[in-house]
Amino acid sequence: MLDFLVGNDALSAIVAFIVVLIPAVLIHELGHFLAAKAVGITILEFGIGMPPRMVKLFTAGGTDYTLNWLPLGGFVRPLGEDMVSQKGSDALEQDRVEAQQRGFNRAMSVNEAKPLPRIFFFVAGALANFLMAFVLFVIIALTGVPEITGGLVSVQSLQADSALADSGLQEGDIIASINGERFVNGDELVDRLYELNGTEVTLSVLRGAGEDQQTITVTFTPNLPAAEDINNFYPLVLGTAANSPAQIAGLQDTDIVLRFNGEPVDGIVSLQEMTGEHLGEEITLTILRDYREEVEVRLTPRANPPQGEGAMGISIGEAGVSAPLGVVYLQGEQRELVPQTFGNAVSYSINRITSVINSIVSIPGQILNRTADPNSLRLTSPLGISQAGAVFLQESIEQNQPGIIIEFMALISLALGFTNLLPIPALDGGRILFVVIELLRGRPIAPEREGIVHLVGLALLLSLMVVVLLNDIANPLTDLLR
Repeated sequence: MLDFLVGNDALSAIVAFIVVLIPAVLIHELGHFLAAKAVGITILEFGIGMPPRMVKLFTAGGTDYTLNWLPLGGFVRPLGEDMVSQKGSDALEQDRVEAQQRGFNRAMSVNEAKPLPRIFFFVAGALANFLMAFVLFVIIALTGVPEITGGLVSVQSLQADSALADSGLQEGDIIASINGERFVNGDELVDRLYELNGTEVTLSVLRGAGEDQQTITVTFTPNLPAAEDINNFYPLVLGTAANSPAQIAGLQDTDIVLRFNGEPVDGIVSLQEMTGEHLGEEITLTILRDYREEVEVRLTPRANPPQGEGAMGISIGEAGVSAPLGVVYLQGEQRELVPQTFGNAVSYSINRITSVINSIVSIPGQILNRTADPNSLRLTSPLGISQAGAVFLQESIEQNQPGIIIEFMALISLALGFTNLLPIPALDGGRILFVVIELLRGRPIAPEREGIVHLVGLALLLSLMVVVLLNDIANPLTDLLR
């Protein structure tokens, strides 16, 4: 029903803004509102959207509920407060008169509340965001969490006269099951073919890609020779770093490393160990290229490679080679959405929230250790969040998995709550910091001085937001996520 959003980044970004950001901000303000009601702080207005006001919807319990022109979530206006801090004494008295006219017999401003109720009021917005994320993660788990339910074998090369080739299997086919049963990995598939040697076998095969992919069956009776080594795994070159020994030597993507100085290479760990023993020495690698031709390349592994490249300068995966079957293949996974019980859903939600918060808290340490991913440190404006949301929204529609966009909503709600608790002037955390200082010194800081600090903080935050917004326009997050 929402397929018209796929491919339309601008429209998807608008929908993502409405679906992701507005509810997160509105829930945040609702948390402040409910906390104020609980501790007795007078709320004169609960606004949907940001001023200027479009219309007053109704008044209930002395609070005006309004609809405003700027679609940026919402706000609460406590007695004697503007958008940042406490008003002056004259404005406070005007608000008090207005509150009495609305039926508030004991109107109370934020600063008139005791310190602990004030802290609860300030922290309630973040708590509401955390609760929203908790509920969304529970919903995701109840509808289905991706779990590995089997393996996949992607055929890269077939020997022309092999049993599999004679069966009608083709290069590029993906084997998903054998006799209707799934297998864990390529090893198990090869073993089961040998166990069923001489009997009819039916393979479920995925052929083609994307919308053209179809499921077919391949039926044959394997006639396989006896062999000691029926299946082996070798390092597969996935990429080479620029100007690295591997690139200079001519190693190519999809090359399979069979031997190292004539010695068989038994998997990725074996290649790494052999390389470590010959740093700075010229070595010879025997390569299976294009899944057919064996070639030799010579290179010298570096003793002190650039960070993240490795001695040869290659990124590697693993390819399976079964000589008796005459097949070279790559392994994959079958994943399905598995609905969880309510108890497991609650545990899943708690674990996801804990994991996200731990990741956020670990960022300063990663920066100090210079191990942080630069993309993970990028500040993002509401525009950038909408751009990212557009990508996840389109993926959610294409894959028919609402959990993708719901997870993004939960992550943004968590980020909003966590960010607001930072001890920065103009944010809730900055307001909490002033209450803590009041508790420590035994008396509050003058509202005028606190107000100046928050105004300066707001100005700096808005200036930073302009810079971040311009960066999101010049370098859309969409480019990083696709």
